[in-house]
Amino acid sequence: MGSRDLHFVREEVITSMATSQQIHLIVAALIRRTDEILLVRQQGPNDSISAWALPGGVVEPGELLTEALIREVREETGLAILDPGRLLYVTQFDNHAPEQLHRGLGPGHGYQSTAFVFEIENWEGTFRSNDPDGFVLETGFFSIGDAISKLETLPFGVMREPIVAYLRDEVSPGAIWFFRRNSESNDELVARLPGIR
Repeated sequence: MGSRDLHFVREEVITSMATSQQIHLIVAALIRRTDEILLVRQQGPNDSISAWALPGGVVEPGELLTEALIREVREETGLAILDPGRLLYVTQFDNHAPEQLHRGLGPGHGYQSTAFVFEIENWEGTFRSNDPDGFVLETGFFSIGDAISKLETLPFGVMREPIVAYLRDEVSPGAIWFFRRNSESNDELVARLPGIR
């Protein structure tokens, strides 16, 4: 197979991916204030109820992960991240349902997302949401116990299970979680690679 053939195969793969499933990068922040965790209450256009979650969102074209993290936290909370901290865990999610993730658009051809969750200890500022999507309804710091209780109500396993397990000290930083939406529209944990103790 010559270089011309490889170029054709590459174009065919990219075209196939573009018509079948969107791929997104996502960032989120676990922000601490002594023994408290920052959460945002949000409700997207396709969500039947609001839910508490970590602040974060979709990486825009041309952004590095850390740039998106700083932007998303600033937009959703008004806080400025001074140091992106450390990578806490990664999740990969595969959804073949005919819907799209970004900006609540749909219907689509399903999507796949990879989320990078960072633990932030160095930040400054006061709450002032300027969420351009209008999804964030409220922000607040909560004790770890209260944060776990709020996070347990998240309807999406891919967003709920890793952070709750981490806050309960059941997993180490650096774990990688793999989820797939099943035929009953539930997020099913397929595999988890352990973090480093």
